[in-house]
Amino acid sequence: MKKKQAFYAAILVVVLSILTIQFGCKSNNDDPIPERKTPVWAVGAADSTNYGTILYSTDEGIHWTRQGDSTPALLGVNVNDVWAVDENKVWAVGTGNVILKTTDKGETWNRIQAPLQRSDIELVSISLVGTDDIWISGSYGTVYHSIDGGNTWTTVVSEVFDNKYFQGIHAINSNIIYVAGGYEGGNTDGFIARTTDGGQNWDSIVPTDNYNKNLWIGVTSGDQDNIVIYGGHSHYIYSDDGGQTWTNDSVLGTGGTDGADINCLKMLDAQTWWGAFDYDGIFRTENSGDSWNKQNSIPPLGMWLLGIDYYDHNLCVIVGSSTSSNDGKIIQTSDAGKNWNLRYETDAWMQKVSFVKY
Repeated sequence: MKKKQAFYAAILVVVLSILTIQFGCKSNNDDPIPERKTPVWAVGAADSTNYGTILYSTDEGIHWTRQGDSTPALLGVNVNDVWAVDENKVWAVGTGNVILKTTDKGETWNRIQAPLQRSDIELVSISLVGTDDIWISGSYGTVYHSIDGGNTWTTVVSEVFDNKYFQGIHAINSNIIYVAGGYEGGNTDGFIARTTDGGQNWDSIVPTDNYNKNLWIGVTSGDQDNIVIYGGHSHYIYSDDGGQTWTNDSVLGTGGTDGADINCLKMLDAQTWWGAFDYDGIFRTENSGDSWNKQNSIPPLGMWLLGIDYYDHNLCVIVGSSTSSNDGKIIQTSDAGKNWNLRYETDAWMQKVSFVKY
């Protein structure tokens, strides 16, 4: 009996040794799984070639490639905003009532026919719910809407849109959409409107204490309850109850006269907001605006920081433009803003940036 046990034990040792060698060799020969990099897009004005600027990064905003610089769709267009739906499909809007779309990672760009046949309209902002519910806003009270991925469009009409210029539009879901901006002409007051029924009816929002005294620039949200509307001279209003009540506030120490403009603000969650300001201002709050931390930018200074987007709490890209020329730049951080790196410079005015979020 002892001899049989010893024999079987020896066989087991040999089998285990062979398996160990086989799996060890397989593990050594396998290539490591490559780390997936996050695509990001940035857009801006037409440069010296007179083609609108669209830049694409496949590695989280470190390196950038120009796209569409000889595409007729971009000729003479200043591109104002961009929304990356997925790795292949991207939307952009700009001057001349231009709506742009790519479905092949930007290799080709096509102009999508806008509902209104008016080249004097400037399209400024775009927001999507999912992949097919698209909202666009711009000058002359323009609001466009598509529910089928841009195959058909409607012009949203409301009497509260008359004589308005909508710098920002934000769709929280298919029913709740905000527009923010000001008035056409010399009136510098701000204007905000909201629909809760998918655009059929719109109501204006009038903050207390005449807080519409400055132009509004944009809207952002962390969820359906937490919403921020931001604008000129560092002022903003904040709601944590889905827009039923609003709190007026501003960010101190931003520079300029009465505070620098908040050009773009994104909510990572209800507590964490990240903003791009005039005068090189990068500010972040971790407590829903109770306190703000200024993050150091890098040379070249003297920039309006106009667009910001994040992938997570660490990775963020900001685009901006010189205060004295048309030069633009892109800066990036991968450590929550402790260090910002200059990643790209161009002679085009850079406007907005959009990560692809899987």
